[in-house]
Amino acid sequence: MQSRLISLKEAAARLRLTERVVARLAQKGELRGIKEGATWSLEHESVEEWLQRQANSTKPVTAQTLSPEATGIPEAPTIQRAMSPLRMNFNLMAQDRDGVLRELTALVVPPAEKRLFNALFKALKAREDMCTTCVNEGIAIPHSRNAIVGLVDEPVIAYGRHRSGIEFGAFDGKPVRHFFLLCAPNVRHHLQLLARLSRILHNADFRRRLDETRNAEELLALIKEFEPTP
Repeated sequence: MQSRLISLKEAAARLRLTERVVARLAQKGELRGIKEGATWSLEHESVEEWLQRQANSTKPVTAQTLSPEATGIPEAPTIQRAMSPLRMNFNLMAQDRDGVLRELTALVVPPAEKRLFNALFKALKAREDMCTTCVNEGIAIPHSRNAIVGLVDEPVIAYGRHRSGIEFGAFDGKPVRHFFLLCAPNVRHHLQLLARLSRILHNADFRRRLDETRNAEELLALIKEFEPTP
């Protein structure tokens, strides 16, 4: 006899997972069901079988082992996950603030994508015009005041280094050599990453060793050493 069908909402309640995660399980074939358009109807028997498999597993599903989507609690972003060697430039060449902002913008958005490139550049420039993002000691964290819709799907931190440093409006009057450009898809991630960045950049030992890094691999290793666990 064919198992009766239950709604995605009923299955999610039974499994104590979010509807999004249950739909993904069905899409992967871990749950049997029927999809009509964008709506899933799942076999009650399949849901019970999934629960039984979890109960018999040597590693039962818990709030700690479930993905952030499953628990409904978003995973906190980290500097390490937001950075990539592809978004680093250890040889910035511009000799003024706006020129550096353009070089940094190009690490996030290809200049060929003119609309998004200009949107990010203008947002960064407006933020600097309002108040410098320098944290002194030759470091700045360029960022926009608000998240820019459609720019990035995940938090991004691009890094740029200027060999001699440029005038960037630092309150201590020193030229700025290190730039960490922050972009996030929402305000929550923006504030979380800004706080994490500020914490390690105010560490004198981190700043000293930052000057000694020579490439992306060394920079990422340094951040891993100093960034606290979420």
